[in-house]
Amino acid sequence: MELFQPQVGGPCSLLRKYYHENMKINITNKQIISNTDVRWYLSSQIIWIGKEKNYNEIEVLKSKSYGSFDWLWTDSDTILFNMEDLNFIGAVIKLNEPIMVKKEKMDKSLLEERDGNIKISEERNFKCSLSDFAEYYIEEDILLSYSEKWDRANLSIEIKITSDFSVVLQNNEMMGILIYKAIDHLLPDAVYQVNANENIESNLCMKLGRFFELIEKIDNDDDLTQHGELELKKAFLEIYEEVLPYNELSYVALKDTILNVVDYL
Repeated sequence: MELFQPQVGGPCSLLRKYYHENMKINITNKQIISNTDVRWYLSSQIIWIGKEKNYNEIEVLKSKSYGSFDWLWTDSDTILFNMEDLNFIGAVIKLNEPIMVKKEKMDKSLLEERDGNIKISEERNFKCSLSDFAEYYIEEDILLSYSEKWDRANLSIEIKITSDFSVVLQNNEMMGILIYKAIDHLLPDAVYQVNANENIESNLCMKLGRFFELIEKIDNDDDLTQHGELELKKAFLEIYEEVLPYNELSYVALKDTILNVVDYL
């Protein structure tokens, strides 16, 4: 069940070219995306990579890009590569809900880590979904979003595009994304850049995990009783009261989203 609609967006457009199902990715050495341009909008569950502030700006960028241009209410994500050098320049990814909360550490034994960027090997568009599943690792504050095509039992390559943002490749195809220090990148709507100097308490990870667990209860209960709704509202508002004294943007994002959920219930 989708609780929220994107609030940082705009119109959809016709596609310029026919899509091809598969695309191959090359690895480059040059990192060109800033860590402050990695944003996670909690209320709409959108991951936004790049300097563009809204869908109108993305629409303009598409005319100078190759990539996957389906919009967020479709089965694919919007992923952009510059037409001139074929380098990755941004993405808009809608996370699938519910986000699964993981209390153990993420197993990275089959991830080979490299620094750099990625580029497409051919000048064409394609389909790509990096958001079939999403997981949040509380202890390490890692957000993982990945395709159902990803075989986690085999070797993959993790390209660290910024210090906090990585793309997962397998067989030269994009399979997922990772955001480290994820709560640092948590933003309320209409904020377009992460403040690297924010002072965020580590226990916010636990509160965010509790929030996702409550969302999962809503998704898993098709016959929620009135009493059940009241109990859920109470649990959400307990988290709200705990984060109420804090004014950093990550806390504001959580507070705003909790109020949206309570209104929904």
